[in-house]
Amino acid sequence: MTVFRKCDLDNGIPQNFWIQNLPNFTRLVVLDLKFVCTDEILQIVGTNCLLLEEINIVSKVDICKSLINASVLIRNVSDAGLYSIANLKQLRILAMDPPRNERASRVGRCVSQAGIIMLVSELPYLEELRIESCDIGATLITTVVDIGPLSLKKINCHFASAEGIKKLIKICPYLKELSVTHLSAHNKDAILEQLSVSDLRLSRLDLSFFSYSDSMQQLLSVKGNYLTHFSLWEIEHSLTLEAIVSIGVSCPNLITLCLMTQSKFLLTPRYFRRPEKIFCQLRNLTIGNENYNISSILSFFLDCTQNLQKLVLKYQTKMNIDDTLLQLIEKGRLKNLNCLWLDCTLEVSKEVVKQMIQHCEQLQMFTVDFNEDMSDVQRYICENNLDLKLGSY
Repeated sequence: MTVFRKCDLDNGIPQNFWIQNLPNFTRLVVLDLKFVCTDEILQIVGTNCLLLEEINIVSKVDICKSLINASVLIRNVSDAGLYSIANLKQLRILAMDPPRNERASRVGRCVSQAGIIMLVSELPYLEELRIESCDIGATLITTVVDIGPLSLKKINCHFASAEGIKKLIKICPYLKELSVTHLSAHNKDAILEQLSVSDLRLSRLDLSFFSYSDSMQQLLSVKGNYLTHFSLWEIEHSLTLEAIVSIGVSCPNLITLCLMTQSKFLLTPRYFRRPEKIFCQLRNLTIGNENYNISSILSFFLDCTQNLQKLVLKYQTKMNIDDTLLQLIEKGRLKNLNCLWLDCTLEVSKEVVKQMIQHCEQLQMFTVDFNEDMSDVQRYICENNLDLKLGSY
């Protein structure tokens, strides 16, 4: 057996079972022990499963009552367990618990930031570290230990600075996917400039709380050719169609685009001439949050690409978009769509929902707020054996 994944819900198998049987699985390449893992189990894994390339060691969690009658979660994996699997030199993907807050008092075992740094330093081929609710970038940047270069290819960094990003690039020179959140009002352009002058060839870049500045335009003009996924949560509410066109020109290979803004300037001018061959490979599009002209911007993107498969529309105020959807259906712009998610603020009539189902033959996921009884629509889906999941809020 080379692959073993435990069902998330079945946590009743006793620890002795794993300790007795895991030594026999010496050819495992993938092992998922989510919610059953303990230090004792990891000691067995680290000794016997030396071919592992992917492992999930999210801890078994026990629940007890504290002195003030509150529930306390007790984890069962500590730095000792991490030391046990430092011997698994072929590991490429590792999922684990977040480190403890150093200032908080915890019950039971916990992993620490020092333990995580030790482990990633010992795994020469580790490409992906999955830790829920953990700023992995900050963990690497703030360590006093001299580490790197690491093989990590995916990093999230929520409290970034220009110097921090510079250090992170040095530690992880092979990054392919980077997510940066910058809540401060200062130093944003300096972060983008560090990315511009680096040797990174990112395929995915997610930027939250940035504005579309000259520095961002410079970054995309230098690195955009490598990007297949780009996400921008724009903070100054000033995004324009000119900026979007610039993104399309600089990033000709984009497959996924996410734009979150509240800009009032996001609309298509009456006599606008769209440049050729921009966004022509786009398959996944997410647009939000407020003020933009839905009909105008959707028409712009769907005139660019015939390959759109997933569309997510977010909006903060109530608006009926029947006419917009009917116009796009009539033009055949939605024929390849297999997933459509519409915010609960976007009103769509039952008749237009039916039109969508009948004319979008590839549609498999359709989320829309129901204002009317949809039982006859659901019956139509069942009677025609359609591979479609129609859901509401």
